[in-house]
Amino acid sequence: MRKRQKAIFWGILLAAVAIRLAGFGAIPAGINQDEAMAAVDAWALSKYGTDRFGMFLPAHFEAWGYGQMSVLLSYCMIPFLKVLGFGTVAVRLPQLLASCGSMILMYLVGRKLFSERFALLVMGLVAINPWHFMQSRWSLDCNLFPHVFLLAFYLLLLGLEKRLYLYLSMICFGLTFYCYGIAVYAVIPFLVVYAAWCIWKKQLRVWEVLCCVLVFSVVALPEILVMAVNFFGWHTIETPFFTAGYFPDSVRSNDILFLHFSFGQLWRNFLAMTRTCLIQTPDQIYNALPAFGPMYHISIPFMVLGTVLYTKSLFTEKDMAVKTRKLALWGFLLTGIWVGLVTYEVNVNRINIIFFPLLFMCGYGIWVIARGFKRIGIGIISAYLLCFGLFLGSYFTDFAREIQTCFNVNFLEAVQEADSLEEYERLYITAHMDWQYNVKMSEILTQYACEIDPGYYQEKTNITGGRKLLPYTQRYHYIDLNYPTETDPEGLYLIHESELGKLSFSYEIVKKLGRYVLLTIGQ
Repeated sequence: MRKRQKAIFWGILLAAVAIRLAGFGAIPAGINQDEAMAAVDAWALSKYGTDRFGMFLPAHFEAWGYGQMSVLLSYCMIPFLKVLGFGTVAVRLPQLLASCGSMILMYLVGRKLFSERFALLVMGLVAINPWHFMQSRWSLDCNLFPHVFLLAFYLLLLGLEKRLYLYLSMICFGLTFYCYGIAVYAVIPFLVVYAAWCIWKKQLRVWEVLCCVLVFSVVALPEILVMAVNFFGWHTIETPFFTAGYFPDSVRSNDILFLHFSFGQLWRNFLAMTRTCLIQTPDQIYNALPAFGPMYHISIPFMVLGTVLYTKSLFTEKDMAVKTRKLALWGFLLTGIWVGLVTYEVNVNRINIIFFPLLFMCGYGIWVIARGFKRIGIGIISAYLLCFGLFLGSYFTDFAREIQTCFNVNFLEAVQEADSLEEYERLYITAHMDWQYNVKMSEILTQYACEIDPGYYQEKTNITGGRKLLPYTQRYHYIDLNYPTETDPEGLYLIHESELGKLSFSYEIVKKLGRYVLLTIGQ
């Protein structure tokens, strides 16, 4: 790497990291319920080697009661919780580090497939990309998937030349199974098709592919056992190294199209994917800002042009080794499209695997134009920097305010206050989250906000946070005011202000915090 290019590399990386650290842990304020779930389980693992329910080294979390959450991100949180203690920064740091690492990986892949200058271009696109920026600042388990897949992808490219990297890539591909449930329907087809091509074109020997299968299977085995246990209805499998749990209420298979196929749903998935990835229409606010989309609206023509020209280049490439490497990137893109087609309710975080190859295609389109028209290339880069500046301005102002509801800021503050009032032994906590009604969400956010010790939650001890309290199920009650509610003259009630009219008893307000009210039964 020449000095000028090295300076550009470090300039992009350091600037991108610095911007991502600005207000880190405070924006988004509060905590998402899935973050809280991952954090509470990670804390339990760090203290006891179990999830919060007491399952030893689970290969998959019980989460909301039906195995909805993958485990790798929580395991990655453990060293940060050990060093920094329980808190939002420690919970979010693994995702930030993975995201910063993926910028470097995008550069390395770009250099491997194209050139040094192209690598710097695509790295710059990642650095200012709205999707990449937003997902780096909070911890959603499935958002680890594209980063681990990208690492595996890069090692795969290296492995076509040096076989040690090939087997290392299989370890990483196996780890994707612990990032996101959809990985089994995405990673396996990608590897099978690519392996067949490599054998056909004599880029890999059969025995090498079989070694890859062995390495991949060993790493993925615990998650494979989880799927087998729940598919066949077996009992939970416990080993000295992991536990493959049975989740009797599991419904996640309903999210996969070809397990419940209909042409109508296939068409709806296609339209949703097109809106999300091509047209860049609004998604959930925690995934994308409507004015910018996940990749900026100005990226649309470059993505289309880049995809067309890159596909064309595959047919004209004569060197089989080069063609095989480039075909891998095309397969990466097709994997993302496949995920979009087979996954119900397509949104940004469910189809996150597609954005890295789309960024490559966008970069390729810009690269082709810039090579022919340098002034236009400078104009394009300037336009992207302008978009990024406007995006940051919106993210740190309007978004920072609007996202507080979805990240449960008021509820967290209210439940912390309620828990701190030691004169009340029993708490009755609403399921009203200000943006949705969910008893399980109320409970997991309470466990996070109050730092409830997993041993206390399992009622193995009456001590949590240095306080001796009533057993967990006697102290914490999660109530749905749409149904008759227990009346406790000595308890403290945490109620959303919109629910006051639903109370069947007179009350006295203790304190008001935002849109939540702490109250007791009136005399």
